[in-house]
Amino acid sequence: MELSTIGFDISKLQDGFARGFWTPEDVVREVYRRIDALGETHAWTELVSREDALAAARRLRARHEGRALPALYGIPFSVKDNIDVAGMRTTCGCEGFDRLPEVSATSVRKALDAGAILIGKNTLDQFATGLNGTRTMGGHCRNVFDPRYVSGGSSSGSGVAVASGVVSFALGTDTGGSGRIPAAMNNIVGVKPTLGLVSGTGLVYNNRYFDCVPVFARTVEDGYRVLEIIRGHDETDSFSREDADAIPLAPEAIDRFTFGIPADEHLRFFGDELAREAWHQALEAMEAIGGTAVKIDFSIFVEAGRLPFDSGLLAERAVSYGDVVGTRPETVHPAVAAMIRKALAYTGTESFDAVYRMMALRRHVKTLFRGIDVLVTPTVGRAFTCEEVQADPIGANNDIGYYTYPVSPLDLCALAVPAAMRADGLPFGVSIVGLPGSDRVLRALGARLQASVGLLPGVEQRDRVMADSMP
Repeated sequence: MELSTIGFDISKLQDGFARGFWTPEDVVREVYRRIDALGETHAWTELVSREDALAAARRLRARHEGRALPALYGIPFSVKDNIDVAGMRTTCGCEGFDRLPEVSATSVRKALDAGAILIGKNTLDQFATGLNGTRTMGGHCRNVFDPRYVSGGSSSGSGVAVASGVVSFALGTDTGGSGRIPAAMNNIVGVKPTLGLVSGTGLVYNNRYFDCVPVFARTVEDGYRVLEIIRGHDETDSFSREDADAIPLAPEAIDRFTFGIPADEHLRFFGDELAREAWHQALEAMEAIGGTAVKIDFSIFVEAGRLPFDSGLLAERAVSYGDVVGTRPETVHPAVAAMIRKALAYTGTESFDAVYRMMALRRHVKTLFRGIDVLVTPTVGRAFTCEEVQADPIGANNDIGYYTYPVSPLDLCALAVPAAMRADGLPFGVSIVGLPGSDRVLRALGARLQASVGLLPGVEQRDRVMADSMP
């Protein structure tokens, strides 16, 4: 078996290590060969040098020679550039905001301690404020299926790095959908854990009430395997759950289940009939694995989705990087600057009112879930081109986040899973959403859905579609 011919599933790489087919150094060489072959994808703000990555691989192999291998031994990964890595710049996609941390984020350290090999830091929508991937320093990522379309954001580079086959997993951040949108747009998996399950220490926060560290991966199993490593209570993070080590992640055995879907009056595809058709295919796939669909009143989600950007909660975004608009305005994207100025205009009273409403909605959504096991929605209502987003940066971004914005304000966990291929060759994904602490349920259902649908991850599915269309 040749490394150059396989996808970087964690299980495949681990099997090769165990059988002596390759070493961590071989994997690193193949990673950089793929990066070179792809050319400029704008997925990276900084790469670990090839020499340093190879040296890390050699040290890893020497340290574990003749011993049991750690859980992520030799697995290549990358990190969104608003998460600290010791010795590498944290830019948040803005030249006016720059820090050089001496300590890595807790999530990064745990992955490294488990034997993963860091390849680099990934491009993001500036300050993680967009869901489209175009608000970046320099060029921006493109959808791996069709470069006319957005890659999704704000964890754009993290999604593209996994979808293009360069790394096995990537750590991003998710406030309003940034750990799910790039997954859906590029046909990979996005695991958004229960809030507080993974430490936020070392993350430049957007909204600390909502922020979490998601995992992008090729498969559902890979995503939760990484989550098992990086989760846990952290005394240095005041938002870390005290039961973060106790929440079960092993997939729960489920035979039949009921899943809620938005009632027709709140189902939005923004004029994209191909997305609507793919949605119905996805519903058939959910029913095929044992689900029964129930239409629910989605209005609570619509209201919650407005809170991060159209209430006093937006003021929280000014805490980490609000000063940059005043000190280095030329480095801030116009759409981001407008958002920060709006954030600074809210009063303290308006912010507290928004917090109170958020807490009321969180209680209300628990009542709604008494009648369903999980909620299932499109992850993205339609595919947007880069030109469309640049022509209407605020409106298009809000449409992209219609289904993902409500999840964190309502304190829910979610899993973005590839679910269908549209007739035009673009991927379509769904999000399985559950109450906090139900991560294991999402894992079980997501793995069954992915196996039932049978789509390959990322560019491998694109190449299959292209091959099938050849005469």
